[in-house]
Amino acid sequence: METIGIGLLIMLARMADVTIGTLRVISVIDGRMKTSFILGFLEVVIWLSVISVTLTRIEENPWLGLFFALGFSIGNVLGIWVERRIPLGNLTLRVVGGDEVRALAAELHERDLRTTLLKGEGFSGEKNMLFCFMPKGALPKVMPLLKSRRDQVFFTLDYGGISNKVLMPRTKTPPSRRRSALRK
Repeated sequence: METIGIGLLIMLARMADVTIGTLRVISVIDGRMKTSFILGFLEVVIWLSVISVTLTRIEENPWLGLFFALGFSIGNVLGIWVERRIPLGNLTLRVVGGDEVRALAAELHERDLRTTLLKGEGFSGEKNMLFCFMPKGALPKVMPLLKSRRDQVFFTLDYGGISNKVLMPRTKTPPSRRRSALRK
């Protein structure tokens, strides 16, 4: 019974540290230093505690290694699940197609997202290319627009990382003094 209790603690702690690690990696990609620092610190504190308990007891009870591995595997899945539900970071949307891309740009503007539209040439002739740098939280209002044009356009979504300007949705009210100072 003791093996199961310690094993479950190892598994739960490992699930926590791997989930935190997933969020930390996203924060690093997005250039959020403070968040990355805090998450990295928590991740390593938990990991050191778990690995020390596991290594001191695994010789007498090899089943603890299984709990350690299960915690890691479940933590990966849990990290992805949490990341999908917390809109951290930015995305870059790229869309290539014909005139449908112009209509899509207009609909994105209606949803307060900024886009850049370029002309290009592909194998089958002239194409329109749309670029949109947006917060990840905007994705639920963009995906239905993309899915409705699935047969007409080609699109990709990538983590946006950091930018020299934050292209957030336009607001009706002017930015606060603090936000104005941060932009300078």
